[in-house]
Amino acid sequence: MPKLVITEEMLDVIQAVKGRRDPAYWDGRCKRYMENLKKNISNMTKGELEEKGRELGIELDKRQSKDKLIKEIENYQKKG
Repeated sequence: MPKLVITEEMLDVIQAVKGRRDPAYWDGRCKRYMENLKKNISNMTKGELEEKGRELGIELDKRQSKDKLIKEIENYQKKG
């Protein structure tokens, strides 16, 4: 069975759910929380998406379509 690689985003989720930033605490609750966060991204405004991008360390252009902004964020998160 392949070993699960814990990303910074996953550590943020663990901290939000468990109150500790420890990879050993990753479980089903953390996974569901992370999935819900990703679903909620589609409900954000362009301004909120731009702010989310800045939190992740990328600069987004609000002149682009909302779908393109979401895709850029998702691609960045997949790269880790």
